[in-house]
Amino acid sequence: MTKLKFSAIALAAVLSASTGSAVQAADLRLASGFGDPHSSSRALSSVFADYVESHTDHSVSVFPNSELGQATEMINQAQSGINFGVFVSSAYFNAQVPELGVTNLPFVFNSRDQAFAVLDGPFGDGLKAEFEENGLEVLGFMELGFRNLTNSVRPIKKPEDLAGLKIRLQKNPVHVATFEQLGASTVNIDWSETFAALRQGVMDGQENPYSVINTFQLYEANQKYLTDSGHFYDILVFAVSKKMMDGFSPDDQQAIREAGRLATLEQRKLAAEEDQKNLDALKASGMEVTELTDEQREAFRVATQPVYEQIGETLGHDTVSAFVEAVQAVK
Repeated sequence: MTKLKFSAIALAAVLSASTGSAVQAADLRLASGFGDPHSSSRALSSVFADYVESHTDHSVSVFPNSELGQATEMINQAQSGINFGVFVSSAYFNAQVPELGVTNLPFVFNSRDQAFAVLDGPFGDGLKAEFEENGLEVLGFMELGFRNLTNSVRPIKKPEDLAGLKIRLQKNPVHVATFEQLGASTVNIDWSETFAALRQGVMDGQENPYSVINTFQLYEANQKYLTDSGHFYDILVFAVSKKMMDGFSPDDQQAIREAGRLATLEQRKLAAEEDQKNLDALKASGMEVTELTDEQREAFRVATQPVYEQIGETLGHDTVSAFVEAVQAVK
């Protein structure tokens, strides 16, 4: 089973009797900022680890809770081969694969099934090729979930309600452009500082999937109001070192990729099961939940349409068009 504790890299050379060549048995270190209870940590520490360890000579160690550094550091560690892999929000891969930002366009997906159909299809394959050019191989596009808005000031029912509010966002150009279009004042600080900043009133609100809002108990940080806006669908990217993968035998590579596929399916299942449970828990905590009507949601979609043109200027209009076409094809 996976060891959820810090350990040194274990590399042992073993001789292959059939070829006489040296094959390395390695401890595949996976890093993330998510905690042990998160669906991604659970899927990788069980399904991925069990499959790899039963089909290869490699072991797997998962390091949650940012034990190996912040997200950008963990990505760089995987690129260089210091660690084997990383699983974090797609927003942190902007430097490596800017084109990934189109998946964050506002109000583009109506359901998780639509998102999976696009990510598992030709468009997703194109994104994976971009990762490989940057030293990473994607073993799975997992679900972080639809992001929803919380704040301490007022219920958010229409775009105008966001005017003037200070909202914490990830350092994601699409996210920032969207909330600025809605009239909010955007703030970028590390997630580790967010709870205290909300509690102290430095910021009015933030946006995240229900799982994050509940896990970190943001209702204890003056976040009284929750809107089921679902404004972005957030992908969790499970990427590994191409350098290390290329050094493994073809059989080991195949086993690791299959383990990644199975773990991705498990994580998606767990995330879907937990979504409603987390929302119910947030309601039970006393948060005032605003459930948008179809008409209210459409008002937000229309208000954020200029973002598509704006992002096209930076990521390329062809990229945005290709993504929107891929989404329309699965609707």
